[in-house]
Amino acid sequence: MEKGDIDAYTIFGQACIFEDLIAQRPIGATALKEKFYARRGEWEKAMKLWKPNDLPLKSLIDSVERRGINTNVITFLPAEAEEPVYRWLLRKGVSCTVTAYASPEDYESDLRYDRSIKVVYVPSKEIAYTLGMRATVVSPASAWSI
Repeated sequence: MEKGDIDAYTIFGQACIFEDLIAQRPIGATALKEKFYARRGEWEKAMKLWKPNDLPLKSLIDSVERRGINTNVITFLPAEAEEPVYRWLLRKGVSCTVTAYASPEDYESDLRYDRSIKVVYVPSKEIAYTLGMRATVVSPASAWSI
């Protein structure tokens, strides 16, 4: 580092919430099937029932693949669902880090010390309020851009 130049050493990143932003939970009879698979621990089958939200998913793919922005996908599903969520994203065409947290409060405590994450895209004001100033509420029907 010379003369305050930290550009080459700084990792710029973003995060987004999987549930209700990147993918929509199943509804109706499909929701019952998803709950059945989730209770049995068959997360691979349960994840196949989730529907992608097109514009947020396209924004995620654009950020990761075209722009090369370090992106974390955060899920509040149980820890054993982390790998099936990663595989679900791979089937949709994006490869990024997936991390499971028990609640938004747990993620907020980790986010407090992670300065590489500049913005977190969330689906609701409640989660944004919990995560603090770096959270940005995004509608599942719209795209985002840094």
